[in-house]
Amino acid sequence: MKNLTLLSIFLFMLSCTSVDKSVYIKDKQALQKPIRIAVLTFVDAPKYPGSGISIADALTNELVQISNWDLVERSQIEKILKEKSFDMTGLTDSQITDIGKLAKTDYIIVGSVSDYYYDRQFYIVPKTKIAFNARIINTQTGSIVGTLRYNRETNKNAWCGCCLLGWYYLPVLLLTDQNINTDVSKAARDVVRTINKDVSGKRSCCI
Repeated sequence: MKNLTLLSIFLFMLSCTSVDKSVYIKDKQALQKPIRIAVLTFVDAPKYPGSGISIADALTNELVQISNWDLVERSQIEKILKEKSFDMTGLTDSQITDIGKLAKTDYIIVGSVSDYYYDRQFYIVPKTKIAFNARIINTQTGSIVGTLRYNRETNKNAWCGCCLLGWYYLPVLLLTDQNINTDVSKAARDVVRTINKDVSGKRSCCI
C-alpha cells in the first residue's frame, strides 16, 4: 500500500500538460487607463491555415473582460487592411501604427503562431501543441509596451504520467470529443489573466 501511494505521488508529479509562459508589460500605468485596443489576426502556423484567426479570436474573447479596455472589432481593422492593400504576413511597424491611427485605437496586439497541432495518439490519448508570440504596440509612438510568449503542450507525458494510470483517460476521454479549441481557450484565458493581474494589481486567479 505504501509503495502504491509513493508511486501515485510520483506519477502525479509527471505533469500531463506542460506550459511555458512569459507575459511582460512595460508600461503598466498606461494600460491601467481606459484604452481602445485591437487584436490583429495572427500569422498562421506553418501548415496550419486558420490558426492565426483562432488564436486572435480566443484572445479577443478573453480581453473584452478587462474592464478598462475597449476592444475594437477586427472587421474594422480588416477593412482598413483591404483599403490599404496591406498583407498581414508582412506588416511593418509603421504600417501597424498607421492602421491603429486609422482605427482610432491606442494599442494593437500583433503576433504569430509557431505551433498548432492536435491528434489522438493510438486513437486514445489526445495530444495538443499550441505556441504563439505577440507584441502590444502603442499606435501613437510605435513603441512596444508589452510582449507575450506562450507554449502549451497537452499530455506530454501521458503514457508514463498520472493521467493514463489514473482514472482520467479511459473512462472520460473515450466518451468525449476533445479538440484543440478547448486548449486554445485555456491558453488565451491563462495569458489574459496574467495581463489583467499585471495591469490591475489583482491577486485573484480570476478576472
